[in-house]
Amino acid sequence: MPLVACLHHLEHEFLGHAEGALRRAGVTLEERRLRAGDPLPSLDEVDGILSLGGEQSVLDLELDEALASEAELLRRAVSAGVPVLGVCLGGQLLAHALGGSVRRLPRRKVYWAPLEPLPPATGDPLLGALPPGARALHWNEDGFEPPPGAVELLRRPGPSGEAFRAGESAWGVQFHAEVDEPALEGWYGDWGAALAEAGVDERAARAADAPHMPAQAALSEALFGGFGRVVAARAARSVAGVES
Repeated sequence: MPLVACLHHLEHEFLGHAEGALRRAGVTLEERRLRAGDPLPSLDEVDGILSLGGEQSVLDLELDEALASEAELLRRAVSAGVPVLGVCLGGQLLAHALGGSVRRLPRRKVYWAPLEPLPPATGDPLLGALPPGARALHWNEDGFEPPPGAVELLRRPGPSGEAFRAGESAWGVQFHAEVDEPALEGWYGDWGAALAEAGVDERAARAADAPHMPAQAALSEALFGGFGRVVAARAARSVAGVES
């Protein structure tokens, strides 16, 4: 089965809703815990790359050799046609790797924003068929400007890009469709200070979570399931080409 490398940056890493959506799409997963010292994959080992979120910042790239190496891996993956999906930090890293930019937001964001597809999202395999009325959790300190030539797929809810596609098989998103209840509870425990920086009261944040969390699985099915299907289809074409 096609293999997707899942690159973790958090100390308490998780795949949440992304895991089931990817597996149902017909791919296997290899989790790389970069913070624990796992090496980056080589491109000939994998059929796709999922780069996840973390508290690190692309703005510190010159001081973070591991993050800089990952940015180069993502750049080479896109050049080679290997499908890539970057989420939050991963999306910012992908934008930077392809010539876009990352900047600190005027204020940290912890909120749920509506996902509003732009016309270029029509037919997109990840963002072309979002659940009606989809909203997604943002827990961001930095934002990205998509790279030159990339297509923005969702309306910007603020000063950062929300989602882009670069080429035929690379996507970056700013939001967290993968977060499930256990992961979010962990964030409240680990990152309570982020709420104060965002000017959000924890009670109000939890009240905002309640109506939207049940829809996360369907959102992940569209985003991560779509990515898995892209990976599986590309792998199938590669096998067919070799066999012919």
